[in-house]
Amino acid sequence: MDFMTIMQTRKSIRAYEDKPVSREDLIKIVEVGRLTPSACNSQPWKFIIVDEPEAKAKLCDGLVCTDGLTGCPWRDQVPAFIILVEQEANVKPAVLTHYHDSQRFAQGDIGAACMNMCHMAMELGLSTCILGMNDQKKMEEHFGIPEGNEARLVLAVGYGIDLNPNFVKQRKSFEEVVSFNQW
Repeated sequence: MDFMTIMQTRKSIRAYEDKPVSREDLIKIVEVGRLTPSACNSQPWKFIIVDEPEAKAKLCDGLVCTDGLTGCPWRDQVPAFIILVEQEANVKPAVLTHYHDSQRFAQGDIGAACMNMCHMAMELGLSTCILGMNDQKKMEEHFGIPEGNEARLVLAVGYGIDLNPNFVKQRKSFEEVVSFNQW
């Protein structure tokens, strides 16, 4: 599948077949995340693959926020997850630290890595959904994430069941979102 087709057809999937995702495919997906460019080559991430039943149960517990809202009501059917942990960006040379402190490079880098991983999953015939709501304390406890690091995103991965096959991707027109040389 060519890249433009992936971009035109990729969508978040919230229903999955009861079929495991191979470790080989999960490793390919994470490898694409690892290879994603990052600001100042800081690579501010760690990826945790979650595919065993006990670990998945812990992750599902961590997707329920402390305010009682659920980040993923269909989480029990997902065969695998990838936690994208944001680490402090290690910016070199040190002269750039002044500029880095006022920016959020790491968050953009994590987002870029996550989308690249979604595209790789699609190339492998897998579906994904990006989850941005979780209980940080539970994630830290369940997965040994050190303080100062944040489970920024969780990527659900599996063989999707398309509950809306007639879905048409709706986007603003090109003219609404693109201009040349000024607003």
